[in-house]
Amino acid sequence: MSNMSPGAKFRAALKNNKPLQVVGTVNAYMAMMAERVGHQAIYISGGACANASYGLPDLGMTSLDDVVEDARRITAACDLPLMVDIDTGW
Repeated sequence: MSNMSPGAKFRAALKNNKPLQVVGTVNAYMAMMAERVGHQAIYISGGACANASYGLPDLGMTSLDDVVEDARRITAACDLPLMVDIDTGW
């Protein structure tokens, strides 16, 4: 894994890829696949967390902690910069 900060990794990806294609991932395995096939950045949304991790619709039924836990799992398994959509805002 890189010793660059997450923000530095994301800024580098933005600088080096015009346009930067950011692919959605819902778990660590999908993030690893995205990295393996050559994507330079990934994202997860609150809706993806609710759907994939809890089997719930995107109706604000999960918490910030739930999304943070999914983000931690993804960043532990993958070196790509991760953009996290916290759409509910908590």
